[in-house]
Amino acid sequence: MNAKQKNTTEVLVAPKPDSAYYAIDPTKTHEVAQFKHSCPLTSCRVDPTGRYFVAGAQDLDIHVWDLATQAQRTLKGHTSWVRSFDFSADGNTLFSACWGGDIKVWNMTEAEPKPTMTIPAHKGSARWVRVSPDQTKLVTCGNDLLVKVWKIEDGSLLHTFAGHERHVYAADFHPDGQHLVSQDLMGVMKVWDLKADKAVRSIDASVMTGYDNKFAADMGGARDLQFSPDGSELASAGITKVVNSFAGVQDPIIMLFDWKTGKETAQLKPDKTFQGIAWGVRFHPDGFLIGAGADRSGKGELWFRKPGEAEFFHTMKLAKAARGLDLFSDGRHLAVAHADGTARVYRMSAAAEKAKV
Repeated sequence: MNAKQKNTTEVLVAPKPDSAYYAIDPTKTHEVAQFKHSCPLTSCRVDPTGRYFVAGAQDLDIHVWDLATQAQRTLKGHTSWVRSFDFSADGNTLFSACWGGDIKVWNMTEAEPKPTMTIPAHKGSARWVRVSPDQTKLVTCGNDLLVKVWKIEDGSLLHTFAGHERHVYAADFHPDGQHLVSQDLMGVMKVWDLKADKAVRSIDASVMTGYDNKFAADMGGARDLQFSPDGSELASAGITKVVNSFAGVQDPIIMLFDWKTGKETAQLKPDKTFQGIAWGVRFHPDGFLIGAGADRSGKGELWFRKPGEAEFFHTMKLAKAARGLDLFSDGRHLAVAHADGTARVYRMSAAAEKAKV
C-alpha cells in the first residue's frame, strides 16, 4: 500500500550548529513528518544510520519508510503482530520478533527484503529481540517463561535462562556485554551473567503489575526497557494501579533503577488524569529521559524528565495514542508509532519557520 506522507524536508536539512533551529529543546518538540498506513501500528524502530523508519502493524506485516526518498516497502512473513525490532549497528540488518514465536532476520540492502533466517525462538509469543553490544548475539524472551541468547551468524542457541514464573515481556543486554536483564508480567526483573550462565540477582519492579478483578487476570510487564548509554541506569515503561486494564483504567509508569545497587531511584507518572499505558522510554545522550504513552480515550503524550527530578518537566499532547517510541541517532528527532496507523517524526527544537537557513 502506498503511504501518504507529510513533507520530510525539515527532517533532512543539514545541521547548522549556530542556529536555534538545531538547539535541542524538548519544550519546542513538534511534528515534522508523518507516514500513513491503513491499520493501527504496534511498534517502531529507526535504524542507527537514520535511513529507515520501521513499524509493526495489526496486519502482521512490517512497514518500512525510507526517510530520504519517502518510499514505502512492506516486509511479509510473520504470522502475528510484530512488537519488537532491533537493527545491526550499520542498519543493514533488521531483526524482528512476533507473537507467533519467531525471530526473523532481514537484509535491508535488498530492494525487496525477504527473511534471510527464521529462528523458532519461543513457544508462544516472542515478545522481544535485542542485539548485543558486540553485534554477535541476540537476546529474546517470550511466553514460554524463557530468556534465550542466539548467535547472529547462524541462529544457533547459546544460552537458555529459566527462572521466571510468568510471561517474560522484555530483555536487554547491559552495555558491558556480559550481563542481561529481563522483566516479566509480575514485575520481577532478573539479572543474568553470560559467563556464569546463571541469574546473579533480582530487582523488584512489582509495582508495575496489578490484578484486574473484573477479568480475573494479572496485568503488567514491561512495554519498553532501556539502559542509559553508560549502563548506570535502567528504565522500564509499563502500567501500575490496575483497576480495569481492558478499559484502560490504570496508570502509566516509568521506573528507574540504579544498575550497581539494583535499587529503584524513581517512579515517574504523568498527570493523574492520564490513564493508560507507558509504551516507550528512551535515554537521550544529553541526559534527559523521554517517555511515550497512550490513554484510555485514544490520545497520547510525550513526557520529558531531567536527571534527578521526580516529575516530568514537559508534557506534549499527542492527537493519537503512542504505541512505540524510538530516538534518531542525531538526537534531535523522535519516531512514534500511533494507534491510528500513522508513523510520525517529531523534532525537539524550534520550528522550521524560526530557523535562519
